[in-house]
Amino acid sequence: MLKVAVIVIPEAFPHSVIEPFDVLSRGKAIYQCRTGQNDAFRSQVSLIAECKDTQVEYNNIRICPTDDINTREQFDLIWIPSLVIDKNLSYKKRKNIIGWIKHQANNGAEIASICTGSFLLAETGLLNYQSITMHWSFTSFFSENYPSVFVKPQLPTLYNNKVYSAAADAEWLTVVKDILEKYYGKSFSAKTAEMLSFNAMRYKHHSPPNLTACEQSYDAIVEKTQTWLTAHISETNLISRAANEFGLSESSLTRRFKSARKVSVIKFIQGIRVERAKDALELTNMPIEQISDLVGYRDSSYFRRLFKTKTGMTPKEYRKQYAC
Repeated sequence: MLKVAVIVIPEAFPHSVIEPFDVLSRGKAIYQCRTGQNDAFRSQVSLIAECKDTQVEYNNIRICPTDDINTREQFDLIWIPSLVIDKNLSYKKRKNIIGWIKHQANNGAEIASICTGSFLLAETGLLNYQSITMHWSFTSFFSENYPSVFVKPQLPTLYNNKVYSAAADAEWLTVVKDILEKYYGKSFSAKTAEMLSFNAMRYKHHSPPNLTACEQSYDAIVEKTQTWLTAHISETNLISRAANEFGLSESSLTRRFKSARKVSVIKFIQGIRVERAKDALELTNMPIEQISDLVGYRDSSYFRRLFKTKTGMTPKEYRKQYAC
């Protein structure tokens, strides 16, 4: 039995919750209707919210969760719908559901993230140094917030390291098709998806995107630089030392990094340091001055200003709201 959890949060587009829930729940009935065959396909699809008693309403469409994050069920697949990304990045407040997604993934669940759903998934840290696809109009903003995630908007869908991603809402059915094919074979997948949209089948004669080939479009030196910077993130003079490490001038390294990653090397370093500071604030009682030094900032006043710029909160406010 395929066990699927569809995430329900206020930022989700309702169609991105209901449509996959409907198809994955009724796949067997659709297949039987089209072929006359009683396939062995069985699924259990749950709508998971932070609280089961909370009814989430979208434009007068009310969705009632079937379960919440206190369930002991281990799922095969976590479906993250596309989200409305507002200026306040309100999805970041869903700390409980973010932690639950990470827990499920660490216990073997695959993830399907549709378009802007990857903003929520990126908060788990599961996408760090991984490749996803996303609608081109969101890639720049996404990279500013999650510089350690590689975005490939030229691909309609991508499967990488147990994560399915779709560049746009319209590709959700292609992701469902790929999932059903993996679990129940091509015939079941094709007959189920064709019932709903011809467009979902336009890639069926193509091989799945080859991640290795896609990676060749990126600068190999930049790949190595990212790894080196992350390993030395708490140290000083990172850009000059990284340039020396790979035999480049600082200007050449920064230019190549910005060209390959669409984010400056300074912002990349800041992003990694702030994420590590968040972890320390959430999980330890370490003084803020010590955390500042731990992540590479000897001037704790500068660290406090940077942290507030990046998160909208002071380190103290962040710890008060999110500490475990």
